[in-house]
Amino acid sequence: MKRAFVSHGIAVLVGLLTLACSKNNDTPGNGNGTTGLKGKLLYTFAGTVSELDLSSNDERVFFTYNTYGFNSWHMSRDYRYRLVSEREPGMYNGVKFTLVNNANGIIADEYDYIGPSASETGVGGQLSPDNTMALISPTLNDGIVITDLDGNHLHHFEGINVNGTTIEIGLGDEALWLPDNGILFTLGERYILRSSPPYTEVSLLREMPYTQWGNLRINNTGTQLCLQIDLHIYVMDLDGGDPVQVTNSKGVELSAAFSPDGRHLVVGKRLGDVTYFNLAIVPNDGKVYDMDNDPAVIIVQPNGDNIPAAVNGQYFWTPSP
Repeated sequence: MKRAFVSHGIAVLVGLLTLACSKNNDTPGNGNGTTGLKGKLLYTFAGTVSELDLSSNDERVFFTYNTYGFNSWHMSRDYRYRLVSEREPGMYNGVKFTLVNNANGIIADEYDYIGPSASETGVGGQLSPDNTMALISPTLNDGIVITDLDGNHLHHFEGINVNGTTIEIGLGDEALWLPDNGILFTLGERYILRSSPPYTEVSLLREMPYTQWGNLRINNTGTQLCLQIDLHIYVMDLDGGDPVQVTNSKGVELSAAFSPDGRHLVVGKRLGDVTYFNLAIVPNDGKVYDMDNDPAVIIVQPNGDNIPAAVNGQYFWTPSP
């Protein structure tokens, strides 16, 4: 296991949302017709992950899971696999990871993961771009851990030295893979940092002087990052450019994810005072879209449904086969 330190640096926090956006029932993406886009949206709600074909706007069940003991699931960068994390009965010091082939639902691998503190049972993981490692979500006791697909610890980030002060990586921090198997992560609600293999050095991407920000997602080419800042969604280049606001509303946009080609964003937002959120699609062209009124905003609502799709977990946009 390794510890990484950096002598200069810059964080994280997530927010919630409420907002409204309306269209008439003849608008594609509102229960009739098609969205005119390509690919498939996968989204999670109450034990079911649904798949919406954007070319037809038809929905089907992608897979289901037992909500008891379930932690999270994550899609591989090549869309071939999903990595599922769950608390195994009788196991009180770790979690079970299952690697599933998306094409046929066959289990490709499964293993137990026990963190450095042997005390975490609610963690999830992300497959590396080359599908050989897992990035374990940051926790209060363990920081960030990179493992192989047998659960063995390869690298361990516990704290980062910022101007002579060690800041511990904690529960509120986030970590994501970059396309070259590097990682991007947040620290102390103030910094976005990155590290490349062999993960012995850490560099500053950007200081974030905001009271509320987080929910980071990276595009497939590793050139752009989308995130929530204050109440809305911003996009920034990973070369350190300034964040650019791309959504606005009377409410709040919670999070966003890129389309496979990076030309659109699917945005997590709430329609009304509910415990789950909904999805809407906007172009990723540097313009600001009014989520309440802009006709370019497509609400995700499958054919035949009277209300937008409900989401309370992970969501991804994958290409069509």
